[in-house]
Amino acid sequence: MELTNEQFNKVLEIFQEFGPRRRIPVHERWAESFRGASVEDFQAWESACRDIEVFALRVAVQVRDNLVDKDTAIRQISERFPRLSSSSIARTYSQAMYFSLNE
Repeated sequence: MELTNEQFNKVLEIFQEFGPRRRIPVHERWAESFRGASVEDFQAWESACRDIEVFALRVAVQVRDNLVDKDTAIRQISERFPRLSSSSIARTYSQAMYFSLNE
């Protein structure tokens, strides 16, 4: 399934959900919003979302360790993943900082 940037940002938002719905497997949550998606789509989306989170965590660790500043980190995320909206970048950065401080 080919996604628009808006749809891709929704995929990431669902992947990053916190709260009670996080207990529901992400493929089930995606199926609710993307009825025509296949198992292969879900696998590709999960891989893409994990790539985003891994990169963001690496950048967040650099911020935590005072190697780069927040603005540089956000710019790096946006350059690496140009499909992401500013709100997706902000949420991704915020979650990565949270996890970097708790590792």
